[in-house]
Amino acid sequence: MGGPLLSCAIAARTIALLWKKPIVCVNHCVGHIEMGRMVTGAQNPVILYVSGGNTQVIAYSNKRYQVFGETIDVAVGNCLDRFARILGLSNDPAPGYNIEQLAKKGTNYIELPYVIKGMDVSFSGLLTYIEELVTGKKTSQTKKQKNDGAGKMEVDHQNYSPEDLCYSLQETIFAMLVEVTERAMAHCNSSEVMLVGGVGCNKRL
Repeated sequence: MGGPLLSCAIAARTIALLWKKPIVCVNHCVGHIEMGRMVTGAQNPVILYVSGGNTQVIAYSNKRYQVFGETIDVAVGNCLDRFARILGLSNDPAPGYNIEQLAKKGTNYIELPYVIKGMDVSFSGLLTYIEELVTGKKTSQTKKQKNDGAGKMEVDHQNYSPEDLCYSLQETIFAMLVEVTERAMAHCNSSEVMLVGGVGCNKRL
């Protein structure tokens, strides 16, 4: 990221000097939010900011934007991109988009780690778990009661398709995000949610 940021900063300073205009610093996250508010006309939204580098639940409180919850490890977009690489999905047009298309064909939900700590979410353990399913290091299991009178458990092993894995990953991650967002809405007495960031392109979310 260093090279592109440096070249753009030099270009901005050059233009500011040529046109004798001041450079105004803008917080990247707040820029996403304010553009969204301008486009939608939202008055008091709870913001779910989901991108490759950020996962935060934000609301305006006490004259400033407050972070009510966030990821404690990897961002949701980064999690989806890394899983796309594990499956060998194309970057064209985007890894997350290709996961979304496969997920539409999934029918078998696989139970995955669901980690919420207060208002924060965690995706790293979930990513490791589903990676191990793909690589065969972990065998997902469903338990079925044997009718032998002894109360023993029989384990059925199943192989899951990429479609089922993408479907399960999306449903689990998005349920976590919706849960913490709803809590923030209740806390802020807000009836609006604004979704910003690249992962906001996902129609299922």
